[in-house]
Amino acid sequence: MSGNEAIKNVFERYKTVAVVGVSRDSRKDSHQVAEYLKSNGYSIIPINPFADEVLGKKCYKSLLDMPEDLQKKIEVVDVFRPSQDVPPIVDQAIELRRKHGKPDVIWMQLGIVNEEAAKRAVEAGFTVVMDKCMMIEHGRLSAGEDLELEQIRAKKMQELMKRTGAKTTGQKEVLSAPMTVSDADFDNVVQQYPLMLIDCWAAWCGPCRMITPIIDELAKDYAGKVVFGKLNVDENPKTAMRFDVMSIPTLLIMKNGKEVDRIIGAVPKQSIEAKLRRHM
Repeated sequence: MSGNEAIKNVFERYKTVAVVGVSRDSRKDSHQVAEYLKSNGYSIIPINPFADEVLGKKCYKSLLDMPEDLQKKIEVVDVFRPSQDVPPIVDQAIELRRKHGKPDVIWMQLGIVNEEAAKRAVEAGFTVVMDKCMMIEHGRLSAGEDLELEQIRAKKMQELMKRTGAKTTGQKEVLSAPMTVSDADFDNVVQQYPLMLIDCWAAWCGPCRMITPIIDELAKDYAGKVVFGKLNVDENPKTAMRFDVMSIPTLLIMKNGKEVDRIIGAVPKQSIEAKLRRHM
């Protein structure tokens, strides 16, 4: 229904998203996508008949259950329900559009396809996206636009760390920001520090971008105790293959040069801290 330009247009034009089927469980995709969108400047309206609140926002039973002032603000309906449950959601969105002129977009998440509901939505004037993840698509488009800038920024960050971000206390270097590691220097770097966390990531990965600010915070919080590194798996496939990194983000916890633990996925800051403390 929508090509790359249309998807890009959705992210640029619309900022208010009703997430239908969002979970309270932070491990669920729907919760992580909603959290990612919220952290990237989008206004989230949770729709879940079995929850009172998600991500600090009041939850509503359906699109039609929310107050009229909120109904007028919805621009995108992001659907996390089985394919067969999509038609009544589209019907509700069409009713809202007739009343308020909005929403404008029906987005069915990865694995969700309903051609009949999509056809009805298009006929009603909606932009329709099917079988795609808002978090992944946003991350992919952002990465495509900013990849060169990010590479330059990474190099500048390393130079800055050498000048100002790395302080010397006795014989030990105290780093307050993540360093970039590569296939060429991985072994040498991890053997220099008693405890390291290596963030295995890629520029196109939405969850990786979601966890980046958490890693940056932890690097400051644990400066002098844990050293943090970032490994771009696209640019450094040898190390990724060697450590059997099959999905990203994967956080490798290295102690005296050897892996002692790992974390897979975009998990909360507290979960990462709990793992690190076991090895400190």
